[in-house]
Amino acid sequence: MAVKQAHFNFETTVTLPSGQVVLQDWGSETAPVVICLHGWLDNLASFYPLAEELAQDFHLLLVDLPGHGRAEPLPVGGHYYIWQNIELLQQLLVQQNITQAHLLGHSMGGVIASLFAGTFSDQVSSLLLLDSLGPMVDNAKDAPKQLAKAILDEQRPNSPLRIFPTLDEALAARKKSSPGMSDKALLPIVERNLKTVIGGYSWSTDIRLRQASKIRLTEAQVEGFFRGIMAPVQLLLADQGIIPKPWLEKRKTYLANVKQATVKGHHHFHAELEGVQQSALLIRDFILSVIADSCSSPSSNACASEPN
Repeated sequence: MAVKQAHFNFETTVTLPSGQVVLQDWGSETAPVVICLHGWLDNLASFYPLAEELAQDFHLLLVDLPGHGRAEPLPVGGHYYIWQNIELLQQLLVQQNITQAHLLGHSMGGVIASLFAGTFSDQVSSLLLLDSLGPMVDNAKDAPKQLAKAILDEQRPNSPLRIFPTLDEALAARKKSSPGMSDKALLPIVERNLKTVIGGYSWSTDIRLRQASKIRLTEAQVEGFFRGIMAPVQLLLADQGIIPKPWLEKRKTYLANVKQATVKGHHHFHAELEGVQQSALLIRDFILSVIADSCSSPSSNACASEPN
């Protein structure tokens, strides 16, 4: 699907030491920078509805992470560790000459954004999480079992390449894992995750993304990252979302400055018409309030780079 929105500027491929990403640039280059990070097995197209709403006020960088969308998979022997994306994001900021940005992440993208914000707190102006609040964890005693499972999983032969004769059949297949999503919201994601092959279409997403993680963080480590987050945090939860309540209540206590709101819809509420307008309003108001607070601080020079 061609991108024809009025605020879309260009798409470019960026090769970094930790992998390749594809960027879409939206909005004015003089506006505050917002980096948008998608969820697992999604791609940057999941942010199209929000980008149309937010690009009037912000400079948006939508990212295809390695192995997703139009970004090339990692080389043979590469691994999709969650912390690999922290390094990748830091490299991207350096490559784009960005000293500080607002991070907007959905699901896995929110995990990446939150761990990055705890690691490089001075580079994050604000953190906005869409139905996301940190990674899955293991107890330390279960680490050997998890490592063994992941190694054996990696050695299993891959399933034959599935070919869909039509785009509609690919859409129907993806919808089985995202049954709550409308066709309109899901189609741009599906199209961007497909490649043309003999006989129709196949997924371009790297099959290694489905392999089990060799090592997971512990809850104590997640707490350490979260307590390192200095930026204001906005947590937008779907009223039909996936975050367990005990997990939510525990991890919110790790954050020094967090605001929470609930948006009508499922896990991908930001891609749906009924959820995008409410989400965009909450996101816009939050970022602008963060900028206003920074400008009013006597020790801050943020106003010099953050237009009103």
